[in-house]
Amino acid sequence: MLFLQTEPLPSYLNSLANYGVLGIFAILMIAVIYFMGKQFFVWHKKNEARIQDLEKRLENYLVEDRSKLLETVSSNNNVIENNTSMMKKLLNIVERMEKNH
Repeated sequence: MLFLQTEPLPSYLNSLANYGVLGIFAILMIAVIYFMGKQFFVWHKKNEARIQDLEKRLENYLVEDRSKLLETVSSNNNVIENNTSMMKKLLNIVERMEKNH
């Protein structure tokens, strides 16, 4: 007799159970939707945290990349200035040699 003693269903589930197989199917679908919804929200929270972590990593990468790029541009500017200076000196030397000949 212990098997027959169960907790009574809430009134809305009891009224659905009165519809027989269709009611039981509806109860099962409600349960499936409820548990899938809970899983969806857990999944959503995990993905939200993951997205925030990826955004922070991307921001850090961009900051590092900008600083390295600025260093490279600065270094290249120095090289260009040195090359320009040397070309001017070379041009002056060539002009003096032409005047002497």
